[in-house]
Amino acid sequence: MSAVIDEPIPHPGWLKVFMQLMKLRVIVLLQITAICAILVHDLLARHQLIDVDRTWTDTLLTILLTVVAGTLSAGGSNSINMWYDADIDPHMRRTQNRPVPLGHISARGALLFGLTIAIFGSSLFFLVHWKAAFWSFFSVAFYVFVYSIWLKRRTPQNIVIGGIAGATPPLIGW
Repeated sequence: MSAVIDEPIPHPGWLKVFMQLMKLRVIVLLQITAICAILVHDLLARHQLIDVDRTWTDTLLTILLTVVAGTLSAGGSNSINMWYDADIDPHMRRTQNRPVPLGHISARGALLFGLTIAIFGSSLFFLVHWKAAFWSFFSVAFYVFVYSIWLKRRTPQNIVIGGIAGATPPLIGW
């Protein structure tokens, strides 16, 4: 006869918790598309196919800002999503080991962290261009309100429609 003993999982440390809330592995894929858009845009500009004057320093600074701001805004969206799904995540094998169900951070803590970095990250895009900031704010709002809150629990088409948020990084990079 064997007994199942539920031992508390030790807290992994705040840095790891915040990184798990942000889902950085997914964000890397978004950043690749944004960086490709920046590079294509700037190559077209250098060959005078579009009317923009940019130096390589401008390009590198834009890439750096986009990586930082995009990571924060997308990570904030993911953290807000984990706040919203706090009631269902403990019941699914795929999501039961996320920071909120494990008790490593409260749902409210995930929400506050997500809101803070999403707003800060989207605001950083104003240093690049107002259109980049617009698309970042749009993406956060679309992911949270349309995908997470409205569609995710109502239709299997949630991922198709919600994919609009994941399609904005090339617009931001351009």
